Amino acid sequence: MPEVSIIVPVYNRASSICFCLESLNAMHYWDFEVIVVDDGSSDDTPRICQEFCNSHSQFRYIQQNNGGVSSARNLGMSKAHGTWITFVDSDDAVRSEHLDIVQMEENVEIDWLIESFTNLYKKQTIQDAVTMKPLSYERFETFSPVKYFFTTFTQTDTPMFSVCGKFYKRENCINYQIRFREDIHLGEDQIFNLDYLRHVKRLVHYPMMCTYIQIDRFIDGKGKRLSSKILPLEEYYHVILNNYNAFRTFDKQAEGCNIAYSVNNLVNGMVTLTLVNYSRHKHAKILRTGELLTFIKNKVKPLFQTVLPYKKNIKDRHIVVIYSLIVSNHCQLAIVFCRLYCWSVAFCLHINRLFSR
Repeated sequence: MPEVSIIVPVYNRASSICFCLESLNAMHYWDFEVIVVDDGSSDDTPRICQEFCNSHSQFRYIQQNNGGVSSARNLGMSKAHGTWITFVDSDDAVRSEHLDIVQMEENVEIDWLIESFTNLYKKQTIQDAVTMKPLSYERFETFSPVKYFFTTFTQTDTPMFSVCGKFYKRENCINYQIRFREDIHLGEDQIFNLDYLRHVKRLVHYPMMCTYIQIDRFIDGKGKRLSSKILPLEEYYHVILNNYNAFRTFDKQAEGCNIAYSVNNLVNGMVTLTLVNYSRHKHAKILRTGELLTFIKNKVKPLFQTVLPYKKNIKDRHIVVIYSLIVSNHCQLAIVFCRLYCWSVAFCLHINRLFSR
């Protein structure tokens, strides 16, 4: 039985899947299996994956009808044999040290192992990641994982919203029936993490082990947006609200330490994913005239008013301005500021990429 099962869901990633699989094959620690779950690809992905898996004994290839990333991950989990389960997205990669912490902790009885990310832009290489972020084996261990998760953890660069770079005990997932929700298309990773957190007794975190390489799939090296996928306003609203409510179920266990993160996550998510997203010219054309303004007045404003006592917990000063305009009923002005914010972020990203070459 392998120590680690690595699940790679893939859909129409013929251009990136080989880079991902080759990085997994180059890892130092070899006690692993890779389960590639093809979610009904219609491009050359099946041929590439089958050829790679046929020539590498630790890699398995599974196909299913298109059901979404959560469905593919759930299938991979059901086929896994490892003590640990982890996930790698098919357009990302890992450094060769990715499983080192599993090897270091293999004789320690823990429930959750977490490391961190390195972000790469489209034309950078794994060697660029090695150069940008030297690894550190600084280690945090806690027997109060909920409180740690909403305090120390949130102050690091390790993202809570992703299941990548995290190692889950397969036995826990089976015993507590922890699976990905297949009825939602945004925030499913965060819900999975919160479901798992409820059953964690001992957590070990390596915040400077940035061995998971997330390829920036939104902006390429020229500042051009790679994805224009956008969900309906109402779907964003309910996903963000459901995440907030899930965070608040930890109020007692976290002794209130979760409230600051929960509010910040709620306001940031609502502003960036709905207001800023739909303020962009391309996406604004999807809406009917006045639809965004009505949505802000009828949905966002009442919600934001409920967390007004926690306004100080909103960290981004630009988000604070947008939040303040909405709760003070200057909703049209908030939309204008969202457009300015969107342009400024795009400009800063473009400048950063120019200097990172």
